[in-house]
Amino acid sequence: MTVGNPALRPTHANDYDLLFEHYLKSVGIVEAGWFYKALSDPIFQIQTKRPVVPGDPLSNFQQRQPINGRKAHITGIEFAWQQHFTFLPGPLSGVGVSANYSYTTSQAKFPIDPNTGNPTRADSPALLRQAPNNWNFDTTYDKGPISARLGLTHNDRNIFAYNFQDGADLGIKGPNGDVYYYPHTQVDAQVSYRLPHGHGIHFIVSMLNLNNEVFGFYQGSEQFPIQREYYSRTISAGLRWTSGSGDVK
Repeated sequence: MTVGNPALRPTHANDYDLLFEHYLKSVGIVEAGWFYKALSDPIFQIQTKRPVVPGDPLSNFQQRQPINGRKAHITGIEFAWQQHFTFLPGPLSGVGVSANYSYTTSQAKFPIDPNTGNPTRADSPALLRQAPNNWNFDTTYDKGPISARLGLTHNDRNIFAYNFQDGADLGIKGPNGDVYYYPHTQVDAQVSYRLPHGHGIHFIVSMLNLNNEVFGFYQGSEQFPIQREYYSRTISAGLRWTSGSGDVK
């Protein structure tokens, strides 16, 4: 069963960020940054037993309840590069790149069990949905009536839901570990062509998940899958009208 918590406090954060930017002469920018976020009163869903109360039909039942944890933090570095190679000759001057990468790490201290006075979990797992390595790399082309993008995106495995309990068989990487998203690397593309004398009408083709990347979940380690999903490729085409649109020369 699931119950609420009227005493739940909102999560607060103190953020510290540093960012360096350098603008390139040939229409581009390079960025590098560092960040640290200290969280107080993070919110967790925990499972406990209801206290035994005479006459209460729900005594000793397992219940899930949101509760404030002790603390958490996340820190990381990030890099980005964007450039249009306008110095190249002829049609090649429309080529460009856009890339970014981040590495993050985090720790969360689980709350105290109100019934036992001990932490509900002794270790310090990563925060939910926090993937260590994330990056994007896009090749772009903008010249005359043509605008095109070919993108590669990667997200590392990350925790979808906490499930591990101290003492579980085979430990945190066993079949009773936390529930993880699979790592995901996807290729997408889009091409737009402005129709001659079309008064702002563009013909667009979009292509998603060209490599048919898997989506799914596992517990503890990838050898203990929960589900794997394949969506194949999605290709769509259509027309878009934009008032007063211009072209990149």
